Amino acid sequence: MPKNTREDRGRSFKPGKARGEGPGKRPALPASPKPGRPKPQPSEFGRTKPERSKPQRSNPGAPRRGHSNTTPSGIGPSAPAQKSPSPLESFSIAPDCLRALGILPGILDEIVPLSRNHRLGLGRNIRSLWEDLTSEREHRASEYLSAPAYYSAYLRYFLPWNLLRLSSFLPTLKLRLDDEATIVDLGSGPLTLPIALYLSRPDLRTKKLGIICTDRTERILKVGLTLFESLCLRLGGSLPPWTITLRRHQFGIALPEKADLLTAANVFNEFFWKSKVPLGIRASLTARQLLGYLKDTGSVLLVEPGDPRSGSFISALRAALSSFGAPPLSPCPHVNDCPMPGIFRSLEGPGSDGGARFKPKNAQAVVMPKHREKYPWCHFTIGADMAPGWLKALSAEAGLSKEKLVFSFLLSAIPDPQVATAKLKDGKANLRVLSESFALPNGLSGRYCCSPKGYTLLRYSSLRVFVSSGDLLPLPRAKAAGTKEEKDEKSGAILLSYCLPPPFPGIFQLRQQ
Repeated sequence: MPKNTREDRGRSFKPGKARGEGPGKRPALPASPKPGRPKPQPSEFGRTKPERSKPQRSNPGAPRRGHSNTTPSGIGPSAPAQKSPSPLESFSIAPDCLRALGILPGILDEIVPLSRNHRLGLGRNIRSLWEDLTSEREHRASEYLSAPAYYSAYLRYFLPWNLLRLSSFLPTLKLRLDDEATIVDLGSGPLTLPIALYLSRPDLRTKKLGIICTDRTERILKVGLTLFESLCLRLGGSLPPWTITLRRHQFGIALPEKADLLTAANVFNEFFWKSKVPLGIRASLTARQLLGYLKDTGSVLLVEPGDPRSGSFISALRAALSSFGAPPLSPCPHVNDCPMPGIFRSLEGPGSDGGARFKPKNAQAVVMPKHREKYPWCHFTIGADMAPGWLKALSAEAGLSKEKLVFSFLLSAIPDPQVATAKLKDGKANLRVLSESFALPNGLSGRYCCSPKGYTLLRYSSLRVFVSSGDLLPLPRAKAAGTKEEKDEKSGAILLSYCLPPPFPGIFQLRQQ
């Protein structure tokens, strides 16, 4: 059985129980927040709302403001029938992730037991760290995990929620990882992404992988390795043939190893927040640094929170990586320009965000009918109802009850010269569902999507079609040649529809007899 090792300043490390708190002054924590509702979080396409869902409208069939009340073309009894689409890919939380979260509190109590004072103040510390990671990022120290209170809060709250996010889409990724492949995980923290890979990708558990986990905080890496091994032994009975190396490292500094897969989860939103450099230029510099860590046919996986700025940074990195020879593989259903750049308005030409660096070639700009402060950005939403009860209770204690999880991600790769690169996924035209569902006139539902056509509004019968955020669907039947594409009068999105027969036709025929 291969050893999991740690490499730092020439010393080896054997994982075990975490030691007591190290020397040094404990940073002052923010004051306990005032009671009341949590601060609102950025959500669907520029709208800001709290993490709790809005109440349902009393009349869900009524048209949205700005939408026409006329029957959409191609929808109705006379429309040709089209089978309900079967998702080519769907996001779903991995079962082993749920099993792991069920035993996580007990393992953490063994590895990093909480003192009585830390347990009593856990909810307050979680809330304080959440504020530092969101609305008060400019006041956060770069090595915040060195603080004992934040350290415990991260392990017991942020780690499990991040595992849920990652395990929902990792199974859908086509990762080019053979035996002896090298993974470099930047900003690994408590080995969140390697743990998520183990839980959500059983196909990788038998491969001989070398995983280099880097972070600025040494202690969190050690605890993460112990946690990883404990979960593997309790869930699978043995360790996978992975050689894990822990290394204290700062992004931008070269590593002696080159990666087949470079990963970074919730990293870049932490250190570009204070940057005054235009977003496009920042993305270009970051992309060059990322590619410097890769082998000639390597891949890079980036995951960020689904807030507007982080999602826009992902869009900007997508443009930069593509320009440097690493086109997107997922979640994008095409290699055209990103139609949802958010605050990075890459499709609008020169601007303060450095959009002139990535002039569009293969897509039209998103033109909003009315001026909007925030343009749509690429992000996905999954329900938080699958979370274990202890995590929901802890979230409520911190005043951060969740009903959904939001994230943005990008998998890009340097094409293998021996493999022809298809411009469309699997050689077919598909679309990726992004937004949550909303009501449209005439009993229809709608979701915003990304497709080779650009920013897209998909209309469908809610009684016949069931789709979710993250689903990859075949593109609906194309219009006749020479027919002009319809656009939504509110959002400017291209209108596409799944043409379905009226619901319950059998009942209708029976009544006619």
